[in-house]
Parts: sequence; C-alpha cells; structure tokens
Amino acid sequence: MTLGREVEALGLREVRERIRAVVARTADSGPLVIMQHGDPAAVLLRFDEAERWGRVERGLAALHALEVYPELVGGTAQMGAAVRGQLKPSRAAVRALDAQPREVLGPLATVQITDLRERLASHLDEVSGGRALTVVSSGRFAAVLVSPRELDRLRSLHRAVAWFAAAGLDLGSAGEAEVADFVRGYRRGSSAAGSAAAG
Repeated sequence: MTLGREVEALGLREVRERIRAVVARTADSGPLVIMQHGDPAAVLLRFDEAERWGRVERGLAALHALEVYPELVGGTAQMGAAVRGQLKPSRAAVRALDAQPREVLGPLATVQITDLRERLASHLDEVSGGRALTVVSSGRFAAVLVSPRELDRLRSLHRAVAWFAAAGLDLGSAGEAEVADFVRGYRRGSSAAGSAAAG
C-alpha cells in the first residue's frame, strides 16, 4: 500500500496549472497533499488505493460484528487479546468509532479532470467537508480526493491491517465468512495453546 510512502505536497496554483500531470503522477507515487493558504486542503490518492481501503473498511466492519475493534486497540501487542475477545472497549468508545466518518465508503461522486482544474477551490471545499471525489481522466477513474483527516485516519489503521496480514488475514480481500472463520480459528488456536500449557 502506498500510504506508507512519503507524502508529497503541492500548492494550489501548481496543481491547477499541471492537473493532468499531477493526477497521472499519483499512479507512481504516494499520497499527494494539495496545499491552500499554507494548510493541507485535500489529498490525492490512487484510485485503486482508495478502493482497497474501502474493502479494508468492509473487513473491519465484519470484525466489528464479532465485537473485535482493531481501531480501538492501543498497540499491535494487544491485538491478539482483542481478537480472542479478552480486550473489550467501552460502549462509549464503540459509539464514537461508529460515528466517525469514513470518506472512502461514501457514495461515488465523480469530477471530470477539466472541471476539477476550472473549479479546483470549490471542489476542495467539498472534499474538506468530508465528500470524497473520484477524478475521471481519459474516461477512467484515475484518482480520489479525500480530506487530510481521512488520510490521517487511514494511516492510523495501517498497523492493524499489517497485523492481520501477518496473522494470515488480508482485510482488503476477505469476505465476511473468511473474517469470521479467521476469528474462530484464532480463538480456537489460542484456547488449544492455553490448554496445552496448563497440561
């Protein structure tokens, strides 16, 4: 995933003047932050990267249905206890997590690259308000604009996603049944290890 790569920043004027090249560059680079008045206004992600994070969110939702909340675990050292059901977050923490916006899961909203160039500032206002915009260039989905808040949120999930991948579950491709099987298997394996240690 490219979120672990270095983030690049460009000013609003440069993005507007070179919009096609900037969007094309996201195919080979990490996230690109668009600056406006000295502050981050939006982040340009590769389209397939945003799609993958949408699938990760669905994998996390399947974990939530099993009362496993990786986002609320203090560190990866405690992730196993959370999957085993030994680490339960408070109801208030779960409610706050449920209320958190997830821009990558929003309805598909597209903008043609020429319209983006002509009305860049107003589109950045939309993105800042929490609406992800998919940029269409040459008839294909090329990139997705999200808010800087969303980039921070996705980057905070990176460790949890990596922990599950190392444990054998790719949250970016697993369906609900596969997530449930993983959790059941993990819990069985942990209880079997505990019984063996006790015996």
